Amino acid sequence: MKKALVMMMAAATGAAAMAEVSPYAGLWVGSVGLTTVNEVSIPLDADNVPRAPDPLKPTVTGSRADLRLIIHVDAAGRASLLKDVAVVNRNPSGDASATIADIAAAGSDEFALSLVTDPALYAEYPMQKATRISSVAFDFGDAQATLVLDALVGRVVGAAVDVVSGKPASAIDTAAKRNQIIEDIVAAAQGMAMPPDNVASTYQAFLDSVKDAVPAIASSPSPSAGAAALWMNTANILFNGSSFGDTRAQDLVRAVQAAGMANGGADAWNAASGFADTSATVTRLLVGKAVGDALAGAAQHAANTPGATAGGLKGLDTSADAVAAALASKWHDNDTRATGALDAMFAAIAATAADGHAAGDLIALEIQEQAYAAGAAALTAALAQYPAPRNAPTDGYTAFVTSADYAAVPEKAARAAAAAALTERVENPLTYTLTLPSVAKAAAMNALQATYAAAARAKLNELPLAGVFALGEGDPRFAVDVETGDMLGAAGLTGRLLLPANFPTNPFRHRRHPDHTQGYDVTRNIRIDFDAPEEPGKIPSVTRGVKQVSGLYREEVFGLHKPLGPGQDVGLRTEGRFELNRISTISTLNGK
Repeated sequence: MKKALVMMMAAATGAAAMAEVSPYAGLWVGSVGLTTVNEVSIPLDADNVPRAPDPLKPTVTGSRADLRLIIHVDAAGRASLLKDVAVVNRNPSGDASATIADIAAAGSDEFALSLVTDPALYAEYPMQKATRISSVAFDFGDAQATLVLDALVGRVVGAAVDVVSGKPASAIDTAAKRNQIIEDIVAAAQGMAMPPDNVASTYQAFLDSVKDAVPAIASSPSPSAGAAALWMNTANILFNGSSFGDTRAQDLVRAVQAAGMANGGADAWNAASGFADTSATVTRLLVGKAVGDALAGAAQHAANTPGATAGGLKGLDTSADAVAAALASKWHDNDTRATGALDAMFAAIAATAADGHAAGDLIALEIQEQAYAAGAAALTAALAQYPAPRNAPTDGYTAFVTSADYAAVPEKAARAAAAAALTERVENPLTYTLTLPSVAKAAAMNALQATYAAAARAKLNELPLAGVFALGEGDPRFAVDVETGDMLGAAGLTGRLLLPANFPTNPFRHRRHPDHTQGYDVTRNIRIDFDAPEEPGKIPSVTRGVKQVSGLYREEVFGLHKPLGPGQDVGLRTEGRFELNRISTISTLNGK
């Protein structure tokens, strides 16, 4: 068995060499114990003089607040904060009441399971009693919908204010004249070219047009020359034309140009195909049921059939669905992400089984286990090599910006803003130059309450975090321990969580209280810093991985209290130690 283990690790390491597979990939669950918070009250000292505490230095609390923390890390090492996740079995167990423990006892492994964060996908899996992990401490909407609506309202209100403030007094001295100005502003707003905020559609149009230009971009002498420069200009126009801030077109051009003509241009095609995969079809496929069945079937066949080849394994009945799905997932004929991953999987299985048979001292079950591990490692390497982009618009965002409510925003906002601005100018002729913008914006937002509520209902299932999830990343010191004049080092992970004022679970809202129909925007800035490894300088191996991480969790909240500090730019701050345990090595969410 010792020899078998060595062979299995060697096979896994060889497959992983295809790409940088994160040793932290998987689902991490644990808790945070918040033990410090900055003080908002101003106490009196012994001389009865108010002494404001330093808002930058959270101090120890009398008790601890615990919250659950759920983080997923993909094969490429990118982390996402989750509010809930269900662990479901893709294979019908024959017993609807079977638990995950029952499934595990029956011999299923992680290639039979999926981590599902989107409740809309539950119906795609067999009926079962699944395990669901959630955290009531985290809830977030798709802030992009609200931000894009704010930007559109701001443009319309700004145009209305410019018109009203530019009119001479004689042009607004009668109700009839003012009404005509309102109608003119409304007409202008309706005629204004709305930005292409339906980025799902505009990006798809970009993909359709750039598809045949991939070789030219890849062979450009530099990013600022040739086809790379031409298509980057198109991508920049796409980015600047929308309030969404979609960088996928720019990222695609950069990735293709960076790949160049390596491997005969195959790397460039696969890089482009990765950014074109807006639904993460390939990554979900590689951890899905069809590929899982193909992996298990090929490993079993190779273990019982000396001389089995990769081509023969690919032609098995258990491989048919996976091969068909891989071919169907192609963005272009030259897209080899899925088909190449399967080829690598079958090759690894065949080679490992051949070595096992040649060793002569292994039984079929041992060979099967080794071959299975080698195939799984090849698939993981593929997941790390071509991860799907994380800044695609959500379905809720796209539904909102293509709705009739959103299309009616320019007219509604212009009418309300123009009427309010004209009234303000007539009633306050001495101060209107200062008050017009705020009065007009307030009127527009009041007229669009239902639209803002619709925008706030757009949901987000995973919150991408910036930075690196790894031991030793960040500065895990409490703020109170930072010396005066010193500063915290770079963060390990950071994220910004926005709960819009109209979001259904905004803490200020209460459906049965007429004064609490709308809340306040709540922003939570999260920072996670990791402790250094117990053995400094020792990097975890891909095959061994890491089972537990710890460090310091920080959060700064705006919207629950007036800003603090001399500059009124400090929110409510809290800190506490966290500990996370890896409970799964599944590196892709919502596997098919």
